[in-house]
Amino acid sequence: MLTGSGYPLIVLEDCVRCGVCCFSESERHARVTGDDYARLGDDAERLVAFIGNQAFMRIERAGEASPVGRCAALVLAPDEGTYLCSVYERRPEVCRTLERGSSACAGERATKGDRPRRALTLVR
Repeated sequence: MLTGSGYPLIVLEDCVRCGVCCFSESERHARVTGDDYARLGDDAERLVAFIGNQAFMRIERAGEASPVGRCAALVLAPDEGTYLCSVYERRPEVCRTLERGSSACAGERATKGDRPRRALTLVR
């Protein structure tokens, strides 16, 4: 389908139905600054992993052999097919700046598009 501009119309799922940006193969997925750590409050110790002198949102894996993990703050709801951030109002700045439909969002969807659905399958 083409829009009036001649470019294809891309229908974006609502973020809670997508969740792609919350999955990673890297432990260095979402950088956490000192301000982010403070904003996470009591949850910071549980959700943040330190690698050297840098902090990142901790990645949880379905099993030790799983190459792909998800942010420790992500709550999977298999019955609803949703992905919710348990610290959305306090999330790190890097998560705040990723806008739905942006080129960064498109890159995430292009490279990780199947990961959320696979994760929901594993927890059902």
